[in-house]
Amino acid sequence: NPDEHVNREAIIYINRVSDFLFVAARAVNDNGNADVLWIPGKNR
Repeated sequence: NPDEHVNREAIIYINRVSDFLFVAARAVNDNGNADVLWIPGKNR
């Protein structure tokens, strides 16, 4: 709803948590292999 106010600090916090989770997942998944490049529509 466009009339609802979202706490700015909550948005910042959620953004930081998502950054942390992304980096943590990359660290856990790191096994020396290169990342797989995703090309839209290639596997269709």
